[in-house]
Amino acid sequence: MRILLVVDFSPESDRKVAELAARAWPPDTVVRVLSIAEKLPPSAAELWFDAQGSLEEVLKGRRERAEELVLKTSAFLREKGLTIETAVRTGRRRQMIAQEARSWRADLVVRS
Repeated sequence: MRILLVVDFSPESDRKVAELAARAWPPDTVVRVLSIAEKLPPSAAELWFDAQGSLEEVLKGRRERAEELVLKTSAFLREKGLTIETAVRTGRRRQMIAQEARSWRADLVVRS
């Protein structure tokens, strides 16, 4: 079974990760942990305080946070005995999830 697990920084995402970890899956199950660094317009605070006015720095920061989340989540799931792959994509959330599910041939998509 191929499970695409889409994670973000929401409490709902944390619940989905915990639920997935608590279930018994077939031995050949592979979970791909995916996070999307969205290219949405940044808030003024994010742009000026976090990135010194640089849009590129905002996007870079978003991607770095997404990568950290994917690594943290994948480490937790590996401890639970699951086989893990990771991916971080940049773009629109819905489009990237659909594209990843198709190209990776996911049997199940879990997202918040």
